[in-house]
Amino acid sequence: MKGRILRLCQKELRETIRDRRTVMTLLIMPLLLYPLLSMALNRFLLTSGARPTNVYLVGVASEREGELLRSYLDDPQSAPPDSVAKSSGGGIAEFDIRLSEDIDPVDALHANQIDLAVKIKFEDPPQVIITAFRGDGGSQNARRILVERLQWLRSNFAQHVAKMLAPDYRPPADIVVDEIGQEDELPLLATIVPLVLVLMTITGAVYPAIDLTAGERERGTMESLMASPVPRFYVLFAKYIAVVIVALLTAMINLLAMFTTLWVSGMMRFLTGDDAFPLIAVLQILGLLVLFSGFFSALLLCLTSFAKSFKEAQAYLIPVMLLALAPGMLSLMPGVELSGPLAIAPLISIVLLARDLLAGVFHPVGALAAIVSTIGYASAALAVASRLFGTDAVTRTSEQSIGSFFHRPPKVTPVPSVESAALMLSLLVPIYFVGSNGLMRFLQTFGDSVSLSATFWLNILTLLLTFGLVPLAATYLGRHRFRSTFRLQRPPLLSFVGVVLIGMGAWTLAHEAFVVAEAIGIGGLSEERIEQALGQLAAWKQVPPWLLLLTFAVAPAVIEELCFRGFLFSAFLRVMSPARTILLTAVLFGLFHVFTGNALLIERFIPTTLLGVILGWIAYRTGSVLPGMLMHLVHNGLLEMVGRYHEHFQFFGSDLDDQAHLPVMWLIGASAIALVGAGIVWASTRDTEVVHSK
Repeated sequence: MKGRILRLCQKELRETIRDRRTVMTLLIMPLLLYPLLSMALNRFLLTSGARPTNVYLVGVASEREGELLRSYLDDPQSAPPDSVAKSSGGGIAEFDIRLSEDIDPVDALHANQIDLAVKIKFEDPPQVIITAFRGDGGSQNARRILVERLQWLRSNFAQHVAKMLAPDYRPPADIVVDEIGQEDELPLLATIVPLVLVLMTITGAVYPAIDLTAGERERGTMESLMASPVPRFYVLFAKYIAVVIVALLTAMINLLAMFTTLWVSGMMRFLTGDDAFPLIAVLQILGLLVLFSGFFSALLLCLTSFAKSFKEAQAYLIPVMLLALAPGMLSLMPGVELSGPLAIAPLISIVLLARDLLAGVFHPVGALAAIVSTIGYASAALAVASRLFGTDAVTRTSEQSIGSFFHRPPKVTPVPSVESAALMLSLLVPIYFVGSNGLMRFLQTFGDSVSLSATFWLNILTLLLTFGLVPLAATYLGRHRFRSTFRLQRPPLLSFVGVVLIGMGAWTLAHEAFVVAEAIGIGGLSEERIEQALGQLAAWKQVPPWLLLLTFAVAPAVIEELCFRGFLFSAFLRVMSPARTILLTAVLFGLFHVFTGNALLIERFIPTTLLGVILGWIAYRTGSVLPGMLMHLVHNGLLEMVGRYHEHFQFFGSDLDDQAHLPVMWLIGASAIALVGAGIVWASTRDTEVVHSK
């Protein structure tokens, strides 16, 4: 009997994963979703000027005013007493005083550049005029705190003078602040994750539950099931195990993708208050996932056993999914405890159990009641489902297996399919995200002990392990020919001359595209990021020019071209027109440069996509990836050299630091050079059959 149940479980699991698109949707989409959400959030925080809530920007009109205000705030007598500071969390708000010489502080406040405007009249005593923005909570709070600080300074000074004039002076009262009771505030991890667990497990269980019940009826396989002498409960139990496994896998991948994304992007502190990876919390959540998956799988199988078709099953499950969110919201409410009737309430009990465990609180009696009652509810739901499903039996099975999903195809193909390209891209996004952000975290932690040259080599290694290794592995596992997949054919020799000229002129076009994008509101660099970029350029002067070119010109030119104008170009050209292939690979090329690091660098999209269009045209005309590599190298190399030696370009009659657009003569000359290069490429390939790799 044990062997029969095991074989049934294997059969139902194979049936569940027979559709690769379903597996990709359930398991691979989270790997794409969380990095993109993290980068979008980081981009929002960067562009919105977000900063710690206890730091306020104060604008003053002169250095003298700023120095006097800073002396007031640095005076220990302006700090509130310890008892008062303790009542507000023990922290003291900080004020960043900034000199606004080009704009009046009140105008800067109106433009949302600062939180407060301060004007000081140097009278006897000085008069401090504090201006806040009406309706802005942050500005109002900053004014309140600044006024309180100045009042504490005045009060302490007055008491000091009073004691000097009257030694027997005593203040009217001493203030002592105390607290009783237990703090109800829960950590963000304990309030958000239980709700996330509900969403993860129920979404992972929905499709297999429908497919293995209502799907059997709709496909007409119920008759064959009924013909086999297998008890109906065995069949339902096998289906239940399959649904639980898929739900668990989906939830685990969502969970690990979420925590890994938060950790490598440096945003884990928003969830746990610490940058360290919460290994203990993750292990606790994995245990909770078994409870959530077991409960939801049984409930959904019970409901879908009523249904005669996919549509009917979906109609049943949509209200259930919405209702399941209500207990999940309980984790956000303080004062609700895992005791009494709530300890045995369906779903509510395990949501509260998850909240308490993640908050570091454990009630043995309530936890035991929640676990036992949840197992009981799942068993009851399975019993009902087995009676509803009919006299079911299983004889037929699918030829697919879990292992077959990862088997190499039996035949060698010239180029990848579009499906292979899509799968490669879906894996490349999370791998690149983890690799680039992991490198950033490594440098933040050990940056003082790592030389700048070593940092450059680590950049090359990261690029090689992502854009290089992932397409290479996809080509090997898919049994595609390397030469045709990566378009390594020999191009006309004269085309190399043309692409060098295009690269010499295209960098100015990329610069102008960046300026135009900024003018129409797409991206743009803040003053702080410009200062950081200039600091990097100054630091890069300590690195040998050959290493700079190797890191930012040679390595990207070779590795990125093999990926985008090699693997992806050959796959898309099978089913698309040349124009669409060029445009699609260019857009993907631009998007991956936007996804650099832990924030979306939107300002890079237009110039990089424009460069991708040029490289795609070259790849199509020449039938090879090699000329594009050379053009990419020349383009990046010139940009890096201009950045390194920009102060030496004033002999052209223009100071590059004083204007956004390049000089007109530069643009005309660069455009002419690029057009001549394009003409040479076109002429050299006019009488040559273009390799389409179809």
